[in-house]
Amino acid sequence: MYRKSSKVDHLLFKVEKMKGEQETHSLASNLQLTFTGFFHKAGKPSQDCENEQNSVSLEVLLVKVCHKKRKDVSCPVKQVPTGKKQVPLNPDTSAGVQAKPGSFPSLLVPSSEFEPSNSHMVKSYSLLFRPALANMFRDIFKEVVNRKRRSSSLREEGETTFVAQMTVFDKNRRLQLLDGEYEVSMQEMEECPVSKKRATWETILDGKRLPPFESFSQGPTLQFTLRWTSDSSDRSTAPVAKPLATRNSETNQDTRPSTLRATQTLALKESINTDVQTKREQISAEPRQKLRIFYQFQYNNNTRQQTEARDDLHCPWCTLNCRKLYSLLKHLKLSHSRFIFNYVPHPKGAKIEVSINECYDGSYAGNPQDIHSQPGFAFSRNGPVKRTAVTHVLVCRPKRTKPSLSEFLESEDGDREQQRTYISGHNRLYFHSDSCLPLRPQEMEVDSEDERDPDWLKEKTIKQIEDFTDVNEGEKEIMKLWNLHAMKRG
Repeated sequence: MYRKSSKVDHLLFKVEKMKGEQETHSLASNLQLTFTGFFHKAGKPSQDCENEQNSVSLEVLLVKVCHKKRKDVSCPVKQVPTGKKQVPLNPDTSAGVQAKPGSFPSLLVPSSEFEPSNSHMVKSYSLLFRPALANMFRDIFKEVVNRKRRSSSLREEGETTFVAQMTVFDKNRRLQLLDGEYEVSMQEMEECPVSKKRATWETILDGKRLPPFESFSQGPTLQFTLRWTSDSSDRSTAPVAKPLATRNSETNQDTRPSTLRATQTLALKESINTDVQTKREQISAEPRQKLRIFYQFQYNNNTRQQTEARDDLHCPWCTLNCRKLYSLLKHLKLSHSRFIFNYVPHPKGAKIEVSINECYDGSYAGNPQDIHSQPGFAFSRNGPVKRTAVTHVLVCRPKRTKPSLSEFLESEDGDREQQRTYISGHNRLYFHSDSCLPLRPQEMEVDSEDERDPDWLKEKTIKQIEDFTDVNEGEKEIMKLWNLHAMKRG
C-alpha cells in the first residue's frame, strides 16, 4: 500500500522542505532599508514645484557576483532589481522639524535572495543604488560632471549617471553591513567605455589632496537606515536582528558596532544597537591589546613584500581562525608546505618570514595503496591480487616537547627541516593510453602501449614471402622466421 501511495515527487518535496528549513534557520533575517533623504547642496528645488519634483526616483539592485568557470573570463555578474522608491530631496532635518517614523519610504529585500541554495555559484552580494535624475536636476549635476570631467572630447554628453555600491556579504559569506544609519556618497559612472588604446590616468580635483569624508560635500549623498529583521512586513520600525559574526570578533556573541570602519564612500553615522551587555563587553575589551602580525615575503633572502599588520590570528590563505600564535604557526607549517615560515619576534607583535620551499614537488605523500581504489576491489573473490610495494614506519614516537615558539625560529646552520613521510613507496598513478583507466599494480609489468602484432598482419607477411620467385623454399622459411622475430622483438 505504501508503494502505491508514494511517489517520487513526494520524496523531492520532502527533501526541498528539509533543505529550505535548514537554510531559513541559517539566515532568517530580511534586509530592510528606510530612506531618509537624497541630499545635494545645489539641488534644492523652488517652493512652487510640484510634489513629484521634491523627490528623486531611486532604484535599488542586488548585485550577485558569481564564480567563474574559466580562468580567462571575468566573473559573471547578475543584477536583481529589488524595487524603486521616491526618496525625498533635501528634506529639512532641523531640530524643529520632526518627521513621522512611517513617513519615509521603505524597501524590504527578502532573505530568500541571500539563501545559500546556490552558494557554490554566488561569490558575493552587494547593493547598488542608482537614482533617476529628473530634467530639472540635469543642469545641477552637469556642473559637477564638468568639474570632474578631464576631457570632454573623448566622451559623449548626457551619458553620466551617479551610483553607489555597498557590499552585503563578501566572498567568505561574512556580513559587512550591520544595523545602523548610513550615508553613502554617490559616485560618477560613465556609461560610454573608454578605448584601451586611449586610456589615461584620471586626475581628480586637479591632483589636490582630498581630506577624509570630503567627498560627501563634493557630490550628492544618500541617507538611509538599515535593519536586519525577521518580520516580512514593510514597516520602518523593525526590531533589531542579530547580525552575523564579523572577522575580528573574539567570541560568537553579538558583534559590536564599533568594529565597522568608514571607507572612502561609506560613513557610519551612529550605531543603533544600545544593549547594556554590549557596552560592558566593549569596555572590558578595550584594555586588551591585540597581537599584530606582519607577513614578510622573501625570495633569495631578499625581502620582496611586507604586508600591513593584521589584528587577528586568521590564516591568510584559508582564513582559518587559529586563536593563538602558536596554533597559527603550526597550521602554516603543516597545512601550507609549499612555503617555509620562520617566526621572528617583533616589539609590536610578531613577524612571520615567508619563503618558497624548494623541496616541495607537489607529489602525493599518503599511502600509495590508496591512490587506486576501485569499487569492489577490496571485496574481490577472484583470489589474491598484487598490491603496490610500500614501506611502513610501524613505530615512530619522537619525544614530545612542550609547545614553544622557539621551534619556529630560523635555524643557525641554515638547514631547513623537512617533513618526513611515514609511508614510502611508489606514489604515482598511471593510466592506460587507450582506455584512460587507472593502471592497477598487477598491470605495472605489462606495457599497455606495447605494439602487439595481430594475427592477420603475420599471415599477410607470410603470404608476401611466399610470392617471392627468386629464392628457394629453405630461404623462404628462414625469412618468415626472421620477419616474425623482428615484428615481435623490434
